[in-house]
Amino acid sequence: MPVLLLLLLVGVFAYFAWRARTSSLTRDCRWRQHRKEGFWTCTYCGAQQKGEDAPTQCLNRKP
Repeated sequence: MPVLLLLLLVGVFAYFAWRARTSSLTRDCRWRQHRKEGFWTCTYCGAQQKGEDAPTQCLNRKP
């Protein structure tokens, strides 16, 4: 049982490390998809990005 919990804990930390390296989004980034127009809009800074997939890069140009 302790081995299973240890493996679960290691897996969770590995997921968080992987997720942090593949995305530059911050807590403020809230992307909303406009399917008809074919773009995504950030509700925090107003940035827009075209495409079908959710953005993984923060486009916030504020300091």
